[in-house]
Amino acid sequence: MIVTQDASNGPLTVIDFHVHIRPPWWRAPRPIATNTRDAAWQAAWVSKLTAPEALLRESAEAGVALNLLSSTIEGISGIRGPVDHDEVRRHNDYLAELAAAHPGRLAALAAVDAFSGEAAALEAERAIRELGHVGIVIDSARNGVYAGHPSTRPVFEAADRLGVPILVHPVAAETTEALTRSAGRPGNSFGRGHVNGTAFLTVLENGIVEQYPDLDLVFTGIGLGALVIAAAELPQYSLTARERGIARPRIHFDFMGLDPAVLAFAVSVLGVDRVLVGSDWPICEPVTHARLSAVFEAAGVAGADRRKIASGNAQRILARRADVARRERELTSDG
Repeated sequence: MIVTQDASNGPLTVIDFHVHIRPPWWRAPRPIATNTRDAAWQAAWVSKLTAPEALLRESAEAGVALNLLSSTIEGISGIRGPVDHDEVRRHNDYLAELAAAHPGRLAALAAVDAFSGEAAALEAERAIRELGHVGIVIDSARNGVYAGHPSTRPVFEAADRLGVPILVHPVAAETTEALTRSAGRPGNSFGRGHVNGTAFLTVLENGIVEQYPDLDLVFTGIGLGALVIAAAELPQYSLTARERGIARPRIHFDFMGLDPAVLAFAVSVLGVDRVLVGSDWPICEPVTHARLSAVFEAAGVAGADRRKIASGNAQRILARRADVARRERELTSDG
């Protein structure tokens, strides 16, 4: 499943860590669009959510080597109220079948309701061990509680034990309707970024990275605003830590939107080892080699650093599962 790291002088290999697919029976929630233009845009990407053939075609045309598929609890059961766990399992089963049908091109992240405690850990274990998922995706918040809260600790423990990454995905803010009325679609997006960024800060505040120092977490570019607070107030990301080259937590951000200024900011605060590609397809277009190279050029990212961001960091994250599985087999054979 994991693509081989490209040669230092060859074309970039691209791994997209942030891609969405829903099963054919999925139905979209009510639209958030506030005008005709946004309604057309939303209808276009919603129609692609249940069309893996569109993803395969567009990512092949863009030159993306591997897409990490995810569904989300928000997309299944909203941001409040009970979660339909049977439906969550059906989504995970579907994504596993889809990934198995396209090895080397698609891999799946297991959706779990992180706020359900041990139940989330059990579904994560089932999806990783039985279905072959390569990681986990959780919502940033649910019922007013953020990822990193003690109720979510079992899923972080499970991911660390299994050796897989967690993608912490944005959800709608509680104030989405007010934000959308005031600022339209950008207001909605800003609210989702606020929730994702708050989850990042909550993870740091609740000691997750100290308890599981080898666990890889991925947040999305929409939440990068939280790095302003992290750089100003948290020792792991302070100017002193950056100037001294002190290793930062294994928390990564994608840079959806492919803006060179955003990339330069993320690299300056996180370090080049903590940034990776994530398009948020089908809401955004696939990442093309030409666009990515242009962004690297404008952001001043060169040489081996380009390969780390394009695929190397994702490969390193995904390789941990194989290392953990090998140790498990060795322990079993020794016993």
